[in-house]
Amino acid sequence: MELRRITAHEAEDLFALIDSNRSYLREWLPWLDEHCSVEDTVRFLHNIAQHFEQQYAFHLGLYVNGQIVGMLSIHHLDWRNRKASLGYWIGSEFQGQGWMTEACKTLMAFCFDDLNLHRLELHCAEHNLSSRKVAERLGFALEGVMHEVEWLYDHWVDHAVYAILSSNFRSGSSCQDAAAILE
Repeated sequence: MELRRITAHEAEDLFALIDSNRSYLREWLPWLDEHCSVEDTVRFLHNIAQHFEQQYAFHLGLYVNGQIVGMLSIHHLDWRNRKASLGYWIGSEFQGQGWMTEACKTLMAFCFDDLNLHRLELHCAEHNLSSRKVAERLGFALEGVMHEVEWLYDHWVDHAVYAILSSNFRSGSSCQDAAAILE
């Protein structure tokens, strides 16, 4: 398993993963209509490269045996208050293997140890039990529910809000060296 930046020449692979999981991802994620072609995904990869350079957000691919299976991100970076949000998704056929939990541990170690962040937040749809289970396995504490916070295609969605402080984090990750993920 490997976490790394996605390059523009991988746009077709990323689009294929998104497209093959479109109905599955649409239940929880609001951006599916922005990825209707490989060209849309190329634009997305260009945008996340700019976010990376500006240190506003870091988006990474999750690879298993060289195949992209999902994505993770550190976004809404607030350097003054040393906090950020963690996001993730994985293709339905790759769920249940523990890969996302392990990858998140590595990314969290990077946030706390290398970026010197103090707090990580995780927002997910209240009824997205798979995502909530990952958050809880990672040691995030539920801080509350934000009502009707996201418009998801045709309805409002409540978000469960989780957080973890650097002092409460214990990595134990064997995914890879956290410092190497953004090279």
